[in-house]
Amino acid sequence: MSPPRISLAPLALAVAMALGASPLAMAQVAASQEATLDVAIGAQPLAQALSELARKSGVTLLATPVLLAGKEGHAVTGRLTVRQAFDRLLLGSGLQANIDGNAVTIVAAQRLVAQEATMAPVLVTARADAATENSGSYAARQLTIGKGAQSLRETPQSVTVVTRQRMDDQNMLTLADVLLQSTGVTAQERNFGHFTYNARGFGISNFQVDGVPRGDYGGIGIAPDLAIFDRVEVLRGAPGVLVGNGDPSGTVNFVRKRPTAEKQINLTARAGRWSNYRFDVDASGPLNDSGSIRGRVVAAYEQRQSWVRQTEIDAPLLYGIIEADLGSDTMLTAGARTQSYHQDGGRWIGGLPQSTDGSDLHLPRSTSMAPSWTSLDVKGHELFAELSHRFSDDWQFKLSSSYLKSERQDKATRRAGYVNPQTLTGVSINSVVYGDDQYEDAGVDGQLSGKFTALGRQHSVIVGANWQRNEIDSRDVRVSFSPAYPVDFNRFTTAAVAEPARPAWGPAIYSRTVTQGVYGNVKLSLSEPLSLILGGRVSWYDYQDVDRGTGQVGSAYKQSREFTPFVAALYRLDARWSLYGSYTDIFTPQSSRYTSSGKPLSPSIGKNYEAGLKGELFDGRLNASAAVFHTVQDGLAATDPQFPLNCPGTPATGGCSLNGGKVKSEGFETELSGEVLKNLQVSAGYTFNAARYVINRDENGLPTPYEGQPYGHDYNPRHMLRLWSSYKPEALLAGLTLGGGVSLQSETSDLDLYAPAGPSLRQQSGYAVWSAMAGYRISPHWQASLNVANLFDKRYYQGAYQGWYGAPRHVTLTLRGQF
Repeated sequence: MSPPRISLAPLALAVAMALGASPLAMAQVAASQEATLDVAIGAQPLAQALSELARKSGVTLLATPVLLAGKEGHAVTGRLTVRQAFDRLLLGSGLQANIDGNAVTIVAAQRLVAQEATMAPVLVTARADAATENSGSYAARQLTIGKGAQSLRETPQSVTVVTRQRMDDQNMLTLADVLLQSTGVTAQERNFGHFTYNARGFGISNFQVDGVPRGDYGGIGIAPDLAIFDRVEVLRGAPGVLVGNGDPSGTVNFVRKRPTAEKQINLTARAGRWSNYRFDVDASGPLNDSGSIRGRVVAAYEQRQSWVRQTEIDAPLLYGIIEADLGSDTMLTAGARTQSYHQDGGRWIGGLPQSTDGSDLHLPRSTSMAPSWTSLDVKGHELFAELSHRFSDDWQFKLSSSYLKSERQDKATRRAGYVNPQTLTGVSINSVVYGDDQYEDAGVDGQLSGKFTALGRQHSVIVGANWQRNEIDSRDVRVSFSPAYPVDFNRFTTAAVAEPARPAWGPAIYSRTVTQGVYGNVKLSLSEPLSLILGGRVSWYDYQDVDRGTGQVGSAYKQSREFTPFVAALYRLDARWSLYGSYTDIFTPQSSRYTSSGKPLSPSIGKNYEAGLKGELFDGRLNASAAVFHTVQDGLAATDPQFPLNCPGTPATGGCSLNGGKVKSEGFETELSGEVLKNLQVSAGYTFNAARYVINRDENGLPTPYEGQPYGHDYNPRHMLRLWSSYKPEALLAGLTLGGGVSLQSETSDLDLYAPAGPSLRQQSGYAVWSAMAGYRISPHWQASLNVANLFDKRYYQGAYQGWYGAPRHVTLTLRGQF
């Protein structure tokens, strides 16, 4: 009886690269056991070490998966023959390498035992793609956010890739978890657990899934659970070629997990503070004997409470994906996701109340202004498909599509007033708001990529088009409490706040956004070290909202044939380092406002200039970058002082407008990700960012108090550091993993113009939140880890507005099984 086939996913990436090695390399290295090569392989799990050596030596590796499970490979360095390298790597493992020409077979030393003798070797033929799963690394070999796969070094903009290994080590489960650990990204909490995100001082308003545009965060409907993703790619700077419209902040691309060539089952169980329990099952593998059809299913269920009183959450998830080889060069992928989020309690609008004088009230972090009957219920159902075809080794085509339908019901209280810091009174709960929203989002992206030869050099090109439509039906109704419920924080409880009966819904507001465009870029190899990238996008944007009760159009935006250019240069200093410089822009429609001549206002343009240095070190195990950036958002809408009250001859309400506002953001970033020393993985990013209002005028054309002042000062600290590392000791401590890190930022502030005592400044001083983890491999198949978030129980607000506290210290125990 043949044994079960256990996943060789840790080998997949490197062996595939070996299979794709050049004929010259294979002739020089693999044709003879006496060929020599320079080897520098650190101590690591044996499966990964063999993968790396196979790729370096250009051989085809064959192995029985069970032989490699739980074994560690020795560090191997020096100029060695292929035979010497494999022998040293396998020293003390009880295994040996049989080399036959270009094939290396791993077997038990001195023949297989009886059971092992029946096990046929498994040929690993996975693709050399950008997947990070089972790599054990914080360094991404490739990314796909820029259309087509390329390395970080070849991407002339700043990009952070959060790999699967890092997500697992830091116990990342939500969008907030991953973005708040990404270089240069900050957040504003709008309601409990719901954030808007910012980079370089501007809001991130564009998201993608496998490269298909998904619009703003609201367009996603429900933020997808991270359990279904291989990695998250975060690009900073104007993403105009990718999405056309938005702010010059960046974009986020979620990359889904794909089926594996070998069977594997991953089980994960978590338990933590505030009755936090979660269980995940991830099963993948071939669905037929030939392996031409492969599938994967991820199911999860989470139930937890919160540090905020009277808050309970449950969140089920089901994800499935199938790949089918329609031929040797064509593959069809299809899948679905259904996900829910239900919350009882903890739903109130406006966050914690502010003091009359701007001082910190030092309320308990568990303070809630929402009775237990408040709630949020969100459900999302997604379908997606992809068709890829390889015309030749140089030319490929991919067509991707997705459809998401989600619904959201919300029941939240509102608070009013300011708190007297001496008496802790002055605030009331004055109403409850009921909301009902229906989302539909559809997107398609098609791209052709390839290489061509001209003037004796090889160049590459990508051309494509995408389309995205987002429709939202929103209705709400508000019930005011008369009298309002007064709040005394000396003895506050929400038990006395009774739930009112919901009246009939008001008319729904229907909005539709359609974005479409064609894009392309060509990478010209001008010389051996120098490449020039020229690209652009032509976009069409159409937005309209309608009152379904009256049929009256509210706002309308339209932009046609808006061109977004992209220019970049890459210069290879040597085999490891490259210099780059780039320019791109992005537009924000403003056509619902009108000029005095009766024309729709031109869009504002966000221009991004960036230059930097990027490196791939230690054979790609470590990525490094440093960049300076200068971003200007010009032509922002401002009131025309000649027509401040009305705009004759136009449908505009209020005065006429002109393109009179300007914001500037500049700074620098540096980032390191991957293996910096043997067995030491690090992800570190530092950002300095200064943003300010260059021009900000009132209806009389006079400078406002904001002109010349910091822009986004309430959520955009000047200094940020995101750091996480993990280390796997050897010898007596083998099997142990130790990790830790810090999220550090300088102070932020917010000027409250409406405080009772006059304008008051609220501040969140600079702070550092530390985290730690320890893991231990119990057996070849089981590993346990303990994560401690906010290790020193730092008390801080998510922003200078002082509306929401960050989470107190909490501990999570995780048990993972791999089969």
